[in-house]
Amino acid sequence: MINEPRKNSLFWPIILIGAGLILLLRNLGVLESFNFNVLLRLWPLILVVIGLDLIFGRRYPWAGALIALLAVGGIIAFLYFAPNLGINPPAGVKTEVLTTPVESTTRVQYNLDTSYEPVSIKALPASSDLFKATIVHNGQLNFNVTGDTDKTVSLSETTDPENWFSLDLGLSGLKWDIGLNPSVPAVLNLDGGSGSLDINLTGLKLESFDASLGSGASTITLPVSTAAYTVEIDSGSGAVNVKMPATTPLTLTLSSGSGAVTMRVPAGTALKVEVMDDGSGSVRLPGSLQLMDGDGSFEDDTWQSTGFDTAANPIVILIEDRGSGSITITN
Repeated sequence: MINEPRKNSLFWPIILIGAGLILLLRNLGVLESFNFNVLLRLWPLILVVIGLDLIFGRRYPWAGALIALLAVGGIIAFLYFAPNLGINPPAGVKTEVLTTPVESTTRVQYNLDTSYEPVSIKALPASSDLFKATIVHNGQLNFNVTGDTDKTVSLSETTDPENWFSLDLGLSGLKWDIGLNPSVPAVLNLDGGSGSLDINLTGLKLESFDASLGSGASTITLPVSTAAYTVEIDSGSGAVNVKMPATTPLTLTLSSGSGAVTMRVPAGTALKVEVMDDGSGSVRLPGSLQLMDGDGSFEDDTWQSTGFDTAANPIVILIEDRGSGSITITN
């Protein structure tokens, strides 16, 4: 039997020529509406044409050439006629700086509802600003400040549904950088999205912190304080790392999801852990804790360190709901 020489598809050579042609037409001003964000809308078409080439192009070179020509021609036609058809590019990436002054504020509540961009939250250096944020985004920001001495600062983003299925590739530099005033007592409510969260609350006068986390990985550093405060964390599918402060009385309530949760408590800290609900995820505690109530099955148990009842700055961790993710408390 004589093996026939393999026939090479003309698909990729024509695709490369087509890409060069599109860029040339853009430089010549023929495709004045050319926008890379518009082109990204067509990324699923790449999968379709590659699949067709794999099916037909390797066997029939003319088929691969036809598929490539139709794809290139379709893209050029789309870019050329899109404005006349009412197909506009999605909102471009914007950078907005949002600020509000301290003025007579004696207490503030921050309500932050983040989206899919990476988020950084930290204390501002000595500043007359109560709140300052630099947001790089492609949606619509909703920023509102109410109150006089007792203020409420709210920030959220409305995302264009057309962007839900876009391919960002991480090249657009989308991010939220948020600074909070360290001198004004604060309540922080955070509704996290799919973007990663880097929350460093060191230096803040925190009264309470309530975080509902999504699929993005989260790193949370809690502030040192002589006054007791409360923390509530409802974790999702993203991994969560919490750094607890030393010499600070606080109560942290955790409802975990499918993501792993790790809480680091300084060595020597008076610690009590109450597990109030069973779940499929594992629980790991420091070996120095003693079982005070329950059977040690982590279904309804209380563990605490020696001398907890008389400690000046105790930390209490309440595990209310356990999901499928692991929970680790370590020093």
